[in-house]
Amino acid sequence: MLFIISRRYDVVKNAFILLSGGPSIYDPKDPDRHDQSWDNFVTPPLLRANKGALHDPKTEDVHWLVYEDAYRERWSSDVASQKSAPTQYQHTVDIKIRHNRLNYLDLLKARAKDRGWKYEGISPAQGFWDYINKLKGTKVSRVWFYGHARDDLWLSLNHRASDHVAISPDSDAILTCTDIKKIAAFSFVPQKAATHPHKFFGCNTKAFAETWATTLTVFAEGSSGKVGFEKIHERGGKVRLSAGAQWYQYSKTSAPRLLHSKAGEEVD
Repeated sequence: MLFIISRRYDVVKNAFILLSGGPSIYDPKDPDRHDQSWDNFVTPPLLRANKGALHDPKTEDVHWLVYEDAYRERWSSDVASQKSAPTQYQHTVDIKIRHNRLNYLDLLKARAKDRGWKYEGISPAQGFWDYINKLKGTKVSRVWFYGHARDDLWLSLNHRASDHVAISPDSDAILTCTDIKKIAAFSFVPQKAATHPHKFFGCNTKAFAETWATTLTVFAEGSSGKVGFEKIHERGGKVRLSAGAQWYQYSKTSAPRLLHSKAGEEVD
């Protein structure tokens, strides 16, 4: 008698990492009015997924890494700001009444589950490097970042007490350009063409993108100036360039390539 044994081989998919930094505690006296909405850095990828396939489901799984400390602190602040910041307070009411969720993070976890994404909360920033280094049998196809930045990636934002100007967060909420050496190029899918570039959607991410590209031998994109997250729903999750900003693509083997330079231009 002949027995036929069938074996099922699970395909190991690459990891498409979405990294969402977080908002500051809302400061109504901030002269640049940063982070009026709590969800600037989480809504864009969700909207882009709604418009169509954000990733290739045959070869990639989405791993959504969220800097949770910022969202916990923002929730606590917004809940307590009914008089000083009524719009921000109303956001918390909407989360509980309209969405039937406990808080901002509870909503994000539900959104990830709805889309079949793997959600991972990180804190401190070192958790990002640790996550990549601990991936076993899986390579990273690309990383997209949404958040504050100034050369380094800021996973939150502070305000100076004297004049309420936005300043860098504490050091444990920063991913520096020099930190990139903490991860190895072999953890990433090699890229010979810019078909699936790494992207850093934030203000002043040019230096980080360039270092990322040359260190890891991938294609990476970032901005030389400010990008805007306002009216993000109307643009389907795409950020746009502010006046004077330029969007560049970098690789280890070729000169920087200017992709976008017009004020108001959407960045894909």
